[in-house]
Amino acid sequence: MNLNKKYIPVFLISFFLILYAFRLMDSFIIRTDQGPIGELFTHKVIGIVLLIAVAFFLRLKPTDIGFKWKLFGRGILIGIAIAAPAYITAYVVEIIIAAAQGNSPSLQFYAATYNILGNTALSGGVWIILIIIMGNIINVTMENSIFSGVMITVAEKRYSFFVANGFYSSFLFGLWHSIMPLRNFVDGEQSLTGAVLSALLLFGSSFLFSVQLGMQFKQANSSLWDGMVVHFINNSSVNLIHVVFADGDGTESNPTMRIATAQTIMFIVVAARYLGWKKAADYSKTTPD
Repeated sequence: MNLNKKYIPVFLISFFLILYAFRLMDSFIIRTDQGPIGELFTHKVIGIVLLIAVAFFLRLKPTDIGFKWKLFGRGILIGIAIAAPAYITAYVVEIIIAAAQGNSPSLQFYAATYNILGNTALSGGVWIILIIIMGNIINVTMENSIFSGVMITVAEKRYSFFVANGFYSSFLFGLWHSIMPLRNFVDGEQSLTGAVLSALLLFGSSFLFSVQLGMQFKQANSSLWDGMVVHFINNSSVNLIHVVFADGDGTESNPTMRIATAQTIMFIVVAARYLGWKKAADYSKTTPD
């Protein structure tokens, strides 16, 4: 890696701030999420370009930041095995609770954007669904490769994995996802108190989700694939599979509760796998051949 260890903190924080500046511009000025595709898109493409530039500058190969094709198939299967049961459970719990409240819930498949204030359905049929799927692929590629691949890989050259994952990956990932309540406040859609509480909620959930993705990255021999699959299923389910009240005004039930339920299940599973893996790895290091 072409970077002196003492400059690692300055470099990584500077890299994040540049990315964050483009995210702010996309959120407050360009606002691509308010167009027909319903997603903040511009900064994600710029993020991938900046990722390539940073990897070139640091002389990092794709495999150095997690794009290990030999582990692709295994990573896909592990990611599905982690995310699918968690989300199936979360949907079942949501439907049971809604039914118990007399709301006659139904499971529906349609394209929508996610906002903490409520989902917004998108028109466009199959094409908008394909665009959302492609957008989510771009999103998880950018975010996982930056916050897990680059941040953890580079930070570990100077710090422990605990610090690399806890701060440079997860704390910054939490800040990254706390921006929309601020825009809601600026636009008059939320009070200051509501925006602060929403930002804290998004920060906390994003922080824990990134800790999980970091543990997956580390356990998978610094491979991104299973974390990317989990991230993709997490985002796509919110955009495409909805629990709707049949006897109401067609609004969605409680996607925030569903996400929290699924992410809690996934975090417990991944943490248990990681701690077991780490214990075995530490034991093998202390056991003589």
